[in-house]
Amino acid sequence: MLKTISNFTFVLLFGSIAFSSCNNKVISEKNNAFVDEHTAQNSLDWAGNYFGVLPCADCEGIETSLTIHEDLSYELTTRYLGKADQTINSQKGIFSWEGNNIKLDGIKLKPSESSPYYKIEEQRIKLLDLEGKEITGEMATLYILQKTGNPNVESKKWKLVELNGKLIESTAETHFLILDPKSGMAHTKANCNTIKVRYRITNEFVIRFEQGISTLMACPDKTEDEYLKVLNAVDNLSSDGSRLTLNKARMAPLAVFELAE
Repeated sequence: MLKTISNFTFVLLFGSIAFSSCNNKVISEKNNAFVDEHTAQNSLDWAGNYFGVLPCADCEGIETSLTIHEDLSYELTTRYLGKADQTINSQKGIFSWEGNNIKLDGIKLKPSESSPYYKIEEQRIKLLDLEGKEITGEMATLYILQKTGNPNVESKKWKLVELNGKLIESTAETHFLILDPKSGMAHTKANCNTIKVRYRITNEFVIRFEQGISTLMACPDKTEDEYLKVLNAVDNLSSDGSRLTLNKARMAPLAVFELAE
């Protein structure tokens, strides 16, 4: 009788251990599944434009702009720097997710430069090799495109109040700056001509203006000329939400704006 009870106790103990082990396995599998669900696609603000200059075998670099949208479409533009032909090559298509990576469909670049794979990271993406693997070594950091834009300063109207340290008598209609992220164009005026100039913001605070175009009215003073020189010189911005400054390195602000009412 004692032996039977002992065997019964053993069976209960073994069953309890087995059940507990099975339970832990299920919990572990659930936890692992939970971790796997956190991908770049559902945990990062990945949609937007990314920009950088990628290495080039026979030129100064490949200026690259890649825009990816929530509907899984993309636009890719490239320009080969240092060559006589400065034509911008544009491609559009759709992309698919592969874990934390995306694959661009329909890439039509030269075979040596045609990797369709990119890895999505926080505020940047990495161009991968033809097999979808990360590029390593000393040049690894050269294959990164940084996310562009700064929603705190874009799509708002800013009134110019100071230029090269001098106060400007202005209104929001005669002296203003609007940064339009959809077109990548800055719409601006400094008491004379309406100017449109392409711009790009990277790393939130690094800004570059390209050569712009304007109407051809003769200006009554030199404010516009000084302003255009400032736009060509600045390389960073700062803002507290109500005030925007355009700066050169760590020098005093070259242009100061206030948020227009």
